[in-house]
Amino acid sequence: MEIGILTVFTGASGAGKDSVMDEFLKSPSIQELNLKKVVTCTDRPPRPGEVDGVQYHFLTGDKLQEMSKTGKLVEQITRTGTSNKATPKSEIERLLNGENLVWRIDPSRAAEVASGSFFKHLFQETAGVMQKHTLVLFITAPKEVINDRRKRRDLDKYNPNEYRARDEQERPHLEILVKKALPVENLDGKLDEAVDLAVKSVVAFNNEIKK
Repeated sequence: MEIGILTVFTGASGAGKDSVMDEFLKSPSIQELNLKKVVTCTDRPPRPGEVDGVQYHFLTGDKLQEMSKTGKLVEQITRTGTSNKATPKSEIERLLNGENLVWRIDPSRAAEVASGSFFKHLFQETAGVMQKHTLVLFITAPKEVINDRRKRRDLDKYNPNEYRARDEQERPHLEILVKKALPVENLDGKLDEAVDLAVKSVVAFNNEIKK
């Protein structure tokens, strides 16, 4: 059975995980690997131009709740704005069909993936091989850089107390990622260097796995 690789992008808010991942996916070396994004379910209707199975799996609220009750989701349903979202197990199981996947997740879930508890809990029979085929990229930046980015992004909505509370909540997860994930430092003005490290790391990981 040919098994793909799962590349996970994570990091604190302001570390720039989305910026690094977006440029990473444009790399010719990564495009050769044909990485497919892990697609989340949502109970909102598609917006103009959105395609079912590409941006999201568009479901009814009842269907999403049914999937939760029958153990078909890898996480609890999360409320975002006016809609609910969650990732189905079937998306991660694509790994077992030989697909190469990329998944952008928050530190709490990424820490579970990096430590192996995610696979042991949800994919008992294939946990070992799925863990072996997974690389977690932990996008980092100095604290002062992250704070400056948050201020520039949020402008008058910037709330330092809210971020302090979030950072404290995420601290145990970040400590796990420091030990278990591959750090990729994303400094201001050096995005290309961060992307280059991410690309080289994933290509090398893929080559090692496929030996």
